[in-house]
Amino acid sequence: MGKLRFKTLREEVAEEIRLKILNQELTPGMRIIEQELSDELGVSRGPIREALRQLEQEGMVEYTRNVGCSVREITMQDVYETYLLRSNYEILAVRLYEAKFTDEEIARMEEAVELMKSLTIQNYNKVITYGCMLHAVIIEKAGLARLSKAWSDLEYGEIFSCNAGYTDKQSVIRRQYPIHRELVDVCKTRDVEKICKAISDHYMLTVKRLERDTKKDS
Repeated sequence: MGKLRFKTLREEVAEEIRLKILNQELTPGMRIIEQELSDELGVSRGPIREALRQLEQEGMVEYTRNVGCSVREITMQDVYETYLLRSNYEILAVRLYEAKFTDEEIARMEEAVELMKSLTIQNYNKVITYGCMLHAVIIEKAGLARLSKAWSDLEYGEIFSCNAGYTDKQSVIRRQYPIHRELVDVCKTRDVEKICKAISDHYMLTVKRLERDTKKDS
C-alpha cells in the first residue's frame, strides 16, 4: 500500500478549479470571479487566491492588469511544449533505472489501464487521473523528487489536450485504453530503447493528432 498524502485546502481548491476547466464549466478566456468560487466551494477568498496563484504558475490561468484572472487560451504550442518535456522526463527516468520495472510496478500500470475501460462521458475527468496514475509509475521509480515535481507541474498539458474545443470527448475516451495498453506492453519487455521510443511516440503522436484535428476544424 502506498503512502497516504493529505492535501492542503489550497490544493483541494486548485483541483476543483482544474476540474471545472476540464469539464468546460470554465472555458478558455472566461474570467474567474473569486467571490463566486468562494461562495460555491464554501471557503474564504484566501484559499481561492492561493489556488489561482498556483494555477497561474502551472500555466492554466492568467492575470491581466485591470481585468483580473481568466482561464488561459489553449494553444498547440502549449500542448507541444508540455508533452515534449513530459516525455523527456519519463525517458530520462527510464534510462536512469535501466527500465528495471518490478512485477508490482507493472501490476500498477495494468490497474490503471483496466480502469480506462470504465471511462464514459459522465466520468470524463478520470481521463487525466488514470493516465497520470500510469505514467507516475514510470517517473516516480527514479526516486528523484525534483524530477517528479517538474513532471507533475506539467499536468495542465494533459488538461489542455483533453479539453481543446475541437476535441471530441468520446474519441478521447475510445483512444485511452489501446494507446496505454500498447505502452504497458512495451514496458513489460524491460527493453530501454523500445520503451524510450514508445514513450516519445505516445506523446508526440497525440500532438500530431491534435494538430490534424485543429486544421480540420479551422
